Amino acid sequence: MLRITHRSLTAAAGAIALVGVLAACSAPSADQSPEGGTGIATLETAAPAPTEAADALIAEYGEPVRLRLDMSDEEEADAWKARDRCLEDHTDAPKDAPVGGGGDSVSASDGGDPAKAAEAEALCLRVAPLPPWELDVQNPDALRFAQGVVDCLHDRGVREVEIAEADQFGRINIAFGGETNDATSISLGMPYVEACVASESGGSTA
Repeated sequence: MLRITHRSLTAAAGAIALVGVLAACSAPSADQSPEGGTGIATLETAAPAPTEAADALIAEYGEPVRLRLDMSDEEEADAWKARDRCLEDHTDAPKDAPVGGGGDSVSASDGGDPAKAAEAEALCLRVAPLPPWELDVQNPDALRFAQGVVDCLHDRGVREVEIAEADQFGRINIAFGGETNDATSISLGMPYVEACVASESGGSTA
């Protein structure tokens, strides 16, 4: 299942980010845990060091789920529930406010204090779902896989598409539109990206 965010909404990357995705042709299977991965030099994200507080979070909310490329919307929403509960418990946001299943952030607009929301974001990252291994910044093959998807999109006529920086969850993204926010690349990229992911993975992302 793919999540897509428009380029103009991503100030740092300035592009349309791929929201969920990509199964690698040569990377380990989606349910395989990374072992001894050194990360990707330009995108490496250091994992938080284990602490007593982190262990307490895991005990309360459970181990983070490893997302898969073939997850349904419902399965992915379930995977974010532990982080959402954690955010609710550590902010002043009303309990019925949307806290961000799927990776969105808690903010002052949810009725909470911005400083406390930022603290909750950092704290609850420990129980957020892990990216699909094929797109995990800790996977040495992730950039190669993402490049294969970009090449596929180029072959389908998507001119402005590139690999974007990993997000706060350690997930490598694909961005459409380029510096000019090219509308044609965006309109072509969105329907073709799943097909290119399936092609690169040698399977289906349904």
